[in-house]
Amino acid sequence: MNLSLRDIEYFLAAIEYGNLERAAAACDISQPALSKSLQRLEADTGLALLDRSGRGLRLTSAGLAFLEHAKQLWAEYRDAVRHAMELRLGEAGLLRIGVTGATVDSIVMPVLKRLLPRRPALRIQLTQGLSDDLNEQVAGGRLDLAVAPLYANVPAVLRQEPIQEDLLCVAASRNHPLAARRKLALPDLQGLRWILPKPGAIARKALDARYAEAGLGLVPAALEVEHFSKGSLELLAHSDLLALVPQSALESEHDLVALPLAFSKPLQRHIALISRNATTWSPLMSEFRAAILEQPGTR
Repeated sequence: MNLSLRDIEYFLAAIEYGNLERAAAACDISQPALSKSLQRLEADTGLALLDRSGRGLRLTSAGLAFLEHAKQLWAEYRDAVRHAMELRLGEAGLLRIGVTGATVDSIVMPVLKRLLPRRPALRIQLTQGLSDDLNEQVAGGRLDLAVAPLYANVPAVLRQEPIQEDLLCVAASRNHPLAARRKLALPDLQGLRWILPKPGAIARKALDARYAEAGLGLVPAALEVEHFSKGSLELLAHSDLLALVPQSALESEHDLVALPLAFSKPLQRHIALISRNATTWSPLMSEFRAAILEQPGTR
């Protein structure tokens, strides 16, 4: 077997675009050249990787198994090239970090505030997105690291290192009618509207689960957000809305309070540093990790 990294690249592009014409354009080659590359890869592996019947491209069962190995091989090759560049440039280098709305200002920016002065030649490329997308980008080698809420189910090639734990609380304006109560239960919140993370978010699922346990319907959302920005917290502070937010977010928001709501078990948010299991850690990556762990509140 004599696998070509270029053929691996073209195979991954074909899967990503699901169409030979679009994949060939993305790789800046002709469609016949791409077809020959895929045929060569199938000949080298001895496997039928693609089902070309019907419209578009579909992976065979063998192709599906090979895909994970191809992704890992291509990501490791890109790591090797980038690390070689770092060696040529000495301390200069690019560190690609994925962040979510929940982690960019609270964790990553304070780390960069300390790290960048230490490394004048360091370049940071931040990519903000949802956890699932960031996980895929780390797994595919397009990001070096990500700082994101921890998920139970992630691609097997990823490593999640828990770095922070934060209790979630139900917050409201200090002037909210329920703010003066000494104790509350979920039925007391019936009929009230919320600012909530989008469906599928960890915190949203946890709150929905508590409502279901109490025999209540879905939580009514007046506003759905990807993360709680300063503007959304100000809206909360000047309305009768409720929100499920990290307790740490209330430290700088004096117009907001945590309502005394008793849950069957605490709602917690876990933040993790995401990396690839097989990656070779560069000095830049290791230094970023060390700076993360130096922060108060991290493990």
